[in-house]
Amino acid sequence: MLKPYINRPNSLLLLVLVSNTILALGTDKQADFILDGDNFKNLPVVIEGETQMKFWGNVSIEQGTLKINADDAMVYNDKEGVSKVVLSGNPVHMKQFIDVEYGEINVKANKIDYRIKSDLLYMTGDVVIKSKVQGEMHGEKITMNLKTKEISGEKSENQRVRLILKPSK
Repeated sequence: MLKPYINRPNSLLLLVLVSNTILALGTDKQADFILDGDNFKNLPVVIEGETQMKFWGNVSIEQGTLKINADDAMVYNDKEGVSKVVLSGNPVHMKQFIDVEYGEINVKANKIDYRIKSDLLYMTGDVVIKSKVQGEMHGEKITMNLKTKEISGEKSENQRVRLILKPSK
């Protein structure tokens, strides 16, 4: 199956690079979920099967290619692990490598509700999303499905959703 590529060094190199990238993406969800903050408080009350933990002060999250910086985070944990994280800041910064075609997304918002199990991002407050495929999007309320890469936005009282695409070079 790989014989046609063996005599083409550039194609083989590309195949190796793409394979490694796809392998890294597949392991993002298997990577450790690392959350750091200056302060922590466990809220032991179980509500609808979830416990809550609050982190505040210089909060950072890493999981594989996912990197987030925020002022505070509320972590919701159920019997299967972390189900969602609600982050707020002035602003929250997030970046994650989605796939080879889509590349990395960079998100800035005042609040991000990250539904980890369903790969959904609910972003509010001066939202800016940048990616090589989608260009640059601005709005007050934007939702993104990280699995399907579908993005939707809603106009707020005083701001419409804006997409800026740079011309091809």
